[in-house]
Amino acid sequence: MRLFAPAALLLAALGCAPPQTADTTTAAKAAIDADNATWARLTSTGHADSIAEYYHPNALVLPPNMAPIHGRAAVRTFFATLNAVSPTLALHADSVWASGSSAVELGRWTWTWPAGKRPPGVPPMDSGKYIVRWVQENGRWLMAQDIWNSDLPLPAMPAPPAPRR
Repeated sequence: MRLFAPAALLLAALGCAPPQTADTTTAAKAAIDADNATWARLTSTGHADSIAEYYHPNALVLPPNMAPIHGRAAVRTFFATLNAVSPTLALHADSVWASGSSAVELGRWTWTWPAGKRPPGVPPMDSGKYIVRWVQENGRWLMAQDIWNSDLPLPAMPAPPAPRR
């Protein structure tokens, strides 16, 4: 009987979850697509404060090759540094799955550095994929978790020195 109780509670909780419907997903995707269009414009014009408002106050951002970023204030600082060069960003949601007040977006991004502002050794353009978990609060979709990575291969490691004889 002891094993049955947790399973019954799990089934009851799943039964109470709002069902995923085409209308829910369609509405979430439309809102997310609109946010993505604005996001790209804000990135190219360096508006880190406005970008941070798309994140939940307790958001977790997982940028490539960096430590996790926790909370809206840290997200604002991160994007203030990143957007100082005013890159061109394009986002495309390949799919959105929504259920109740949660949605998951799977998409593609492209990033282009402006002429003369590209850091040394960085390619002029990059692209990759991302996953964002969105939550709806007070009628607005906010990013709760955000992770992305590049399709470019990592730079080749230098050959190790020849062993001494």
